[in-house]
Amino acid sequence: MKKLRKSKVAIHAMGSALLALSMTASLAGAEDRQEIDDSPVNVTIAGYSSGGQVAVFGEGVVEAVRRTYPDSSIIYEPGNPAGAMEYLKNERRPFALESIVEPKMAYAGRAPFREKYPPGTVTGVLNGSPDVFALKVYGRAAFLDEHGVKSFADLVEKEVPMRVSINQPGNLWAREHVRSLFSYFGKTMEDVEAWGGELVAQPTGASHDLMRDGRLDVIITGGATPSGRIVELGSVQDLAFVTLSDELVKHVADDLGGTVGSMPAGSYDFVDEELATVMSSFMIVAGPAATYEDAYKLAKSMYEQMEHYRSSHRALQKASREQLPNVSYLELHPGAKAFYQEVGLID
Repeated sequence: MKKLRKSKVAIHAMGSALLALSMTASLAGAEDRQEIDDSPVNVTIAGYSSGGQVAVFGEGVVEAVRRTYPDSSIIYEPGNPAGAMEYLKNERRPFALESIVEPKMAYAGRAPFREKYPPGTVTGVLNGSPDVFALKVYGRAAFLDEHGVKSFADLVEKEVPMRVSINQPGNLWAREHVRSLFSYFGKTMEDVEAWGGELVAQPTGASHDLMRDGRLDVIITGGATPSGRIVELGSVQDLAFVTLSDELVKHVADDLGGTVGSMPAGSYDFVDEELATVMSSFMIVAGPAATYEDAYKLAKSMYEQMEHYRSSHRALQKASREQLPNVSYLELHPGAKAFYQEVGLID
């Protein structure tokens, strides 16, 4: 009887300890949540360039915050993605607008980043531009026909001496996609030069001017679909897309953190079938200087202003409240995570 009584006491003590531990954990979780007031937001978002589709996203986030929290002093600061990432790391800016590509490069320590970012340096706040950018490889139809090119594999395996636009070095999104495409075949972009081709480091607009004049053969770039620039170029130059195999698309998507997607048939007059491609999102990300309150308010602003935000530009039509917490491989910032939990978007 004494042994049995001691066992009951031990079990009771263990149960009490577990209950206390559970209550402590619950209290700790409650303490992690902070009370958020309606005061203005005063932050700067380090961004991409001042023009183009990506800037529309950044400016849309700024407008959402101003509508939700009047008198906010929130600024979208044009720049470049690599510089914005360094601003985050060095706590010069709390937030940045980045594609899904750049944080992965930084964590891997891939050039132009000189060393690997420590885990947790960059966290996700919101995905306001889900799968909006499609990888596109296209060229002059006459040139592609001349060399018997239908697919990207044809370009590589036939060692086609193409003049190919790979965008500027500062365009990390484009350059990483070029690198990844060639890596699938065990090649680098420099191999193009070895087999008699030419790498043209020009932005998409300048590349279109060159192709219009017959001085460029192939362009590797990205953007929303349809692209007005491609439509305009197609009106004066016969174009054709270089197809990407399902295996190649999956390789690039896995490598860069993108998703497998497609461009629908009829996206352009010269596209009569669905084309597999890699899709990328653009997100607001946070660095160590981002506060719980500000991350919470950015997430809440986009949630509340989603319809207004979507109506501001056709490139933002894929945005939705449900997609806001979808920041791929990144962890959510605690402030943003708390808001998404409150409204039931995540557990």
